[in-house]
Amino acid sequence: MMIKNILIVALACAALLVPAEADAQGFLKKLKQKAQQAVGLTADRQEESGENVEQTDGNNISVPSGSDIVPKRRTVTLNWDGIIKPSTASSASTLMSELPPLPTAEEMARSTMEKRDTYFRHILSVVTRAEELEKNATGCSDAEIEVLRDKWERKVQELFGLTKTEMTILNDESVTEVQKKPIREKVMMKITGTNPGSMDLEKLEKMSEKEQEDYLKAHPEFIQQMQQIAMNTRNFSNQTKQMTQAFSSYEAKMGKLAQSHIRFVMHEENHSYESIAKKYAGKLEVIKQKICDTDNAIEIERLYDEADKLIYSYRLEAAKEYRASLQRQIDESKKYTTEMIRLSRKLVADGELPECVIGRMDMNAVINVGNLLKNAYDKLPAASFSLPVCSEVLYQLPEGWTFCSWECGYPVGRGATASDLPRIGVGGFGCEWPLLLERDTKDNGTEYAVWECGKIRKICEEELNNLNKQTDKRRKHQVKNGDTPVYGIYKSRSGKRTVEYSRSGELIFNGMMTFTPLVFSPQSDRLEWLMFDEDKVVKCTYKL
Repeated sequence: MMIKNILIVALACAALLVPAEADAQGFLKKLKQKAQQAVGLTADRQEESGENVEQTDGNNISVPSGSDIVPKRRTVTLNWDGIIKPSTASSASTLMSELPPLPTAEEMARSTMEKRDTYFRHILSVVTRAEELEKNATGCSDAEIEVLRDKWERKVQELFGLTKTEMTILNDESVTEVQKKPIREKVMMKITGTNPGSMDLEKLEKMSEKEQEDYLKAHPEFIQQMQQIAMNTRNFSNQTKQMTQAFSSYEAKMGKLAQSHIRFVMHEENHSYESIAKKYAGKLEVIKQKICDTDNAIEIERLYDEADKLIYSYRLEAAKEYRASLQRQIDESKKYTTEMIRLSRKLVADGELPECVIGRMDMNAVINVGNLLKNAYDKLPAASFSLPVCSEVLYQLPEGWTFCSWECGYPVGRGATASDLPRIGVGGFGCEWPLLLERDTKDNGTEYAVWECGKIRKICEEELNNLNKQTDKRRKHQVKNGDTPVYGIYKSRSGKRTVEYSRSGELIFNGMMTFTPLVFSPQSDRLEWLMFDEDKVVKCTYKL
């Protein structure tokens, strides 16, 4: 909810500072005009500025976080166990132009490790350079930006009378309206001294002018309540004027921009591919069971050949939809950044934000688009049906918790080996480096925890941020020192099927389905690995 819009709601109440016996004709029609004048935006000024100030009922309040105003440095989610030569470009616009286009739907559905790796290395050379330029920007060190971000966070919290947790809940799209309601009421109480939603304004608005006049004469207490709201609102308005006009306008627009962007991204990410998957689910489940029940190499080869044809058909159909979605997300990311920079220029000119924040927004866009391009291969939506890989659940988290990856894209720090396979069931796995967990709660939004040697420990946002940074540094250190698994190409016993273990961390089966193992153990007649499946640790077997 923007400051200006909140004031429009509350200051509209100030228009009721009239005697109870006054003529009520045109009463509600004048509310918006009076409110706009109260915040210094007349109809003429609105037309000149192009502003579109909407009357609102306080039910859509949202406030920006410090990260919306002073963005965090984006983390590259592409993984590569090897040396990458960064681009030599020195500007975000040049780096953006160097990024490769999305692969075709046919390439996304099926392509070799060599083709994928060339694509990943191309993206990495660009985003690695963007990271370098961000880190070297004068005045925008992580410590300096954190201080600035906290400063703006406190301004917003003090203005709206909210705690950091309440701000998070208010802007969390996964939180229900029932959970947000008491926080919205708290904001309106801060502004007006009462909750205008309890004042029967909606009921009054639906009345005829004669009914309004009779109602106001019969309910003098209504007028008194509105007079009190007006006094409180004016006090709040004076408080906001202590901040610069630039801040009020910027905060309002950035809050709206951020929420719109989040909704767009969530809409794309929540797109379902089930209508495609159900065409192939039944047949593939039957084939998988037959593969797991036999050790006959000839029969296994025949079954996998049949399964691969079905998998390719699914992947090609899904890739056409997914590629279009990725392109929309890339376009949205560029548009979002352009608007952020446009809005921030005024604050930079006024000295409210350092120039390097604009540079960070630009470089963040390059990294974000790079991350989206990378998703073309490794995030192509997997079907909900069982792929022809035999699996066994070794561990399941308590209800509500799920495994997730660290910000850098790795689910766990490197160093785990095949010797962890037999120990996973008794909690040995995860001792070498914590695993990240999350769960959605009714009252507090998303909670995070770490799994250490089979034990769950909740962590706060500060520790989550620190662990994300430590994991990223640890990953890069291991890559630099060659602490990596045995990558390469594995053939089926007949030589017809190929499994490629890429330095991107993916197992690629016949150029199509991929898995990201936590632990990988190749055998003469099979490949075994461990992976996460939401709330489970699963041991997988692919027969050669």
